[in-house]
Amino acid sequence: MKAFRPAGPRAVAVTAVALLAAGCSGHSQPTQTPHVLLTSGVYQGKAWSVYAWQQGGQLCMEVDGPGGPTASGGPDAGACGFDEKNPSSGYYASGPGPGDSDINYGPLPSRATQIRVATKEILPTKPFPAGKQLPTGRYWIQIMAKDWPLPANGKEISPKPLDASGRQVAYQDF
Repeated sequence: MKAFRPAGPRAVAVTAVALLAAGCSGHSQPTQTPHVLLTSGVYQGKAWSVYAWQQGGQLCMEVDGPGGPTASGGPDAGACGFDEKNPSSGYYASGPGPGDSDINYGPLPSRATQIRVATKEILPTKPFPAGKQLPTGRYWIQIMAKDWPLPANGKEISPKPLDASGRQVAYQDF
């Protein structure tokens, strides 16, 4: 299967359109499961967090700044429905990241313990936490400086999920 990549290597507006079309929001709604904090950190002095939840039978993921998903204002980047069923969804999402960065992120099958993002760069993935009303699987996030990729990274490629042996794993719908 081919991974979806919003128009261009660092699309920002498409993520916002996908977020609105899928009905996702950074604010809790009664028909969705609670937001689950997956990971967080600081990049260029700016705090960031990744959250996931189920909404309308679809997995949603969001990268937020300080205050988390229920803070006023929109998310930095978010998407719901990581699948090929509708034109505004795809296998991963891209958007503006913390500080002066861009991000790529998304869910992966359980077997995908790593993901190749450039010809010389492979990132680890992490499992979704069990018992939190999230699907079985893994997720990844890539925070990219504006000058990424550097020569040490090789050339940028469409992300490719890999198993522990480095063999490609097909994306699955979430």
